[in-house]
Amino acid sequence: MKNHIKWSASEFEYYNKEKSWFIIAGIFAGILFLWALFTKNILFALLVGLGYFSIIVHGLKKPKNIDLAITPKGVQIEKTVYPFDNLKSFWIFYDPDGSKEISLRSKKTIMPYIKIPLGSQNPAEIRKILIKYLPERKHTESLIDNISKGLRF
Repeated sequence: MKNHIKWSASEFEYYNKEKSWFIIAGIFAGILFLWALFTKNILFALLVGLGYFSIIVHGLKKPKNIDLAITPKGVQIEKTVYPFDNLKSFWIFYDPDGSKEISLRSKKTIMPYIKIPLGSQNPAEIRKILIKYLPERKHTESLIDNISKGLRF
């Protein structure tokens, strides 16, 4: 029975965005910006501008392929290894028509969850390997994850 696996996948799920997506985001940001100016809240106006710029930059970014691995030492993303001693549990989110990803619960407070794309890997095979090292516990998707999927971000 295998105790390790290596694969590569896109660093995030990419959604092609039409011009209308950027126009709607611009209208929304413009309304917030005008509201900030109307209420004389310059800091909020700057925050809206910076936020809109960040959304546009990320919206245009294409994902790169990253190397991933599960080994007896831990889970590796590119050059970073997350030792199993620093992880609490795992869960595999699998939508047959959509995304497949591993969710790792970290013992760290600052970064409690680590999401890893499965790409073309079989979730059942990944589970067979991970279950040897970590307990499987159901994780829920965060509000931010649900919003970003809903907005196709």
